[in-house]
Amino acid sequence: MTTTREARLAAEAWLRDEVPHYPELIGAVLAGSTSRRDPSEPHPPSSDVDLFLFVDSEVPSDRHHPRGRYAPRKILFRGIVLEPSFHPTRRLSDPAAVLGDCYLAPIFADPCILADPQGVLRALAAAVKPEYRWRSHALRRLSHALEMAVPVDPVAAIPADIPALRAPCWPVVAHAFGVMRLAFTVLVAGLRFPTIRRSFAVAREVLRDAGREHVAGELLRLLGSFRLSRTVVRTLADEASHGYDLAVATHRTPVVLDWNVSPDARELERAAVQQLIDEGHHREAVFQLLLVRTIAQGILENDADVATRTCARLGYQRLLHALGIDDHAKLRARTADIQAFMPTLRETCETILARHILHSG
Repeated sequence: MTTTREARLAAEAWLRDEVPHYPELIGAVLAGSTSRRDPSEPHPPSSDVDLFLFVDSEVPSDRHHPRGRYAPRKILFRGIVLEPSFHPTRRLSDPAAVLGDCYLAPIFADPCILADPQGVLRALAAAVKPEYRWRSHALRRLSHALEMAVPVDPVAAIPADIPALRAPCWPVVAHAFGVMRLAFTVLVAGLRFPTIRRSFAVAREVLRDAGREHVAGELLRLLGSFRLSRTVVRTLADEASHGYDLAVATHRTPVVLDWNVSPDARELERAAVQQLIDEGHHREAVFQLLLVRTIAQGILENDADVATRTCARLGYQRLLHALGIDDHAKLRARTADIQAFMPTLRETCETILARHILHSG
């Protein structure tokens, strides 16, 4: 059994090996569940180790540079899947801005710092931690999350001139992230730490505690999984696993988010979906299933032979049909449903945030 302490040590060892290659590195901090879990607890096979690396440089979008120097990746290191991501240090220059950032503020409220040679991260944490629960900052973080959750046309959101997004399936990724941001906003209102894979499951916990569990059902309706049985989800997961293996075997051309589909990430991605299903969150598991299966399809559209591509499309279309998003018109109709849901989301999240004991600052 691998412990959380061992997972952290693996991250520290990898970072020591990488530091000489990044002289512009200002610091690194653990994010995600590994930073908060007790060191003696087991490190789940469904969990990677998120590392935020801050560099004194601009970090270009991986849309344009999916294999660039600062591109995200998943790396199997000492039996642990690490997910390092790079961020420009300029985002840390103003503690007030960090306190209003729904992604960064939780990381520095109680950070697990791995590298900080100039003391930049510790100084920021010293400013963020005492004010993290101030009502004014919590309201700004909620406003930030709500702003990020405003829906956009998923078809128009995918530029036609980016090679890494040329396959026709990418609007589905835009839709999946769009719905996930709704669940993420609930987490922000509940002062929960950010999570992607488990966003719908944790949102249900927050909503149940607030007496608003029916809103969790609305989130699943927008995702398309509300009426899916565990048996159906298991069948879809089996097909997704097959599509994943085909994509790993054929992958040559860089595409956006392709670090999620690799030999190093394979077992983790399967375990992440399976754990949610086993916990009774089969409908919530559909977000991660849909996201990774769509990335795999993007790879197959570029690199698979005709027979493999045709077979994979059939399985992928069954998933989209089950979710009611199997053409662009249905995707756009679902986006309209999200837009109509936004007032309910705002009212619900403002009510949840008001329940928490916050400092009046």
